[in-house]
Amino acid sequence: MFTSIDLFSGPGGLCTGLKWAGIKPLIAVEMSDWTVKTYGASHDADILVLGDYLEGTLENEAEYFLPNDKTLLIHGDITKITNELIDKILNERFGVNTVDIVTGGAPCESFSMAGQRRDDDERNNLFLNLERIAKHVDASMVLFENVKGLFSKKLDGKAGKMYEMICDEFERANNKGVSFKLASRDQGTVLLKASDYGVPQNRERIFLVGVNSKYHAEFSYPEKTHGEGRRYPYVTVGDAILDLPKVGVKEGEEEVEFIPEIKDSFSIQRKEFLQIVSGEKFGLPEHLKDKKNKLNSHIGPGHKPPMINRLANILPGEGMKQAAERLINNGQEDVRNNCFPKKLYAARNRRLVADKPSFTVTSHCLDEMVHPILNRSITPREAARLQSFPDWYQLQGPYVKFHSDPQQDRYEQMGDAIPPLLAYALGVKIVETLNEITFQNLELKEVVNNHG
Repeated sequence: MFTSIDLFSGPGGLCTGLKWAGIKPLIAVEMSDWTVKTYGASHDADILVLGDYLEGTLENEAEYFLPNDKTLLIHGDITKITNELIDKILNERFGVNTVDIVTGGAPCESFSMAGQRRDDDERNNLFLNLERIAKHVDASMVLFENVKGLFSKKLDGKAGKMYEMICDEFERANNKGVSFKLASRDQGTVLLKASDYGVPQNRERIFLVGVNSKYHAEFSYPEKTHGEGRRYPYVTVGDAILDLPKVGVKEGEEEVEFIPEIKDSFSIQRKEFLQIVSGEKFGLPEHLKDKKNKLNSHIGPGHKPPMINRLANILPGEGMKQAAERLINNGQEDVRNNCFPKKLYAARNRRLVADKPSFTVTSHCLDEMVHPILNRSITPREAARLQSFPDWYQLQGPYVKFHSDPQQDRYEQMGDAIPPLLAYALGVKIVETLNEITFQNLELKEVVNNHG
């Protein structure tokens, strides 16, 4: 199995997909408390609290550096993680001095079209830590993920310059001469839509992939497999969530017995999706074998009657604003006034369409996504399904927190994640490139030995 360092790891979407492809993280880094717990519980990672380590108050500190094959998840600010700490963990815990790939999606708020997009936002430069660590360990490859808005992000007042600067930075050699050759900068190539790879969601994200310049290996982006004229039709919302237990408002339990029924009558793309999320295709992690046929985080949101009445008046494909306008046009102004707020938001309370992929699952998905049939917002487990997370995934933390709270709730964790199935499609191609690099290294050793 190949190895990685998983920076800005979130709850582990990228890690999950890359593991399915044959890439295991040795080190992960995440800052948000409950997100760390979700990653740790789902991937059996040991958690090192960075603040305690730096202050010298970490209990049993030496144990984190003893030989161990478990992922070490560093809970803390990546800007405070030194190259020396990375070296110490790799050398002492894992007996290596590098990894095959360093990955990460730096926080996207400053690049997102929905954000303020200030030129001077300090988050603009968080990606430099990904570049720093990848070059320091002389990794064979690097992967950088971010939102589509990065293409138009301004730098020095010029739209698009931030994207070019990031590309240039990865290709610039550091003081040790380490640099990465990007497989592509072309916007049409590096922007991937999740639904094209079997995820039931029209999510678009940028993925820059670079190969260490010392290797003559190429990376090719994965072929689109789903959609009209391709191998399979798209996986739809109905394919993804309508087999789950039907829970209403405030119904459900933290964990329930659930055996997915995969019928012969299902379409091939639905069968494949359910085989993956149920754990049938890729299996369950060893530490979660007792979670087979168990489902957590599937509790209906606690809506009050006015909200339930509002959602009952929203049709598939409509949001709050469209529904209110339709009601007025149909002479039902009293229903509009009784059930809808004065100020209407187009992105709020959008009912999913069962026979299409969903729109993007975001950190605001509780407010944005309405079940295609039931009169409630989606559950965290349904958000996880729409992101292609497997059912064995152990979501941790509160169901709902105020959105500005630094402790991410389960909805935010899922909304911020990279879809595992999209990560898997990339991972398969990354493994092909790493195999090519491994072959080159073996050939080089053979030449050296023959001339020794």
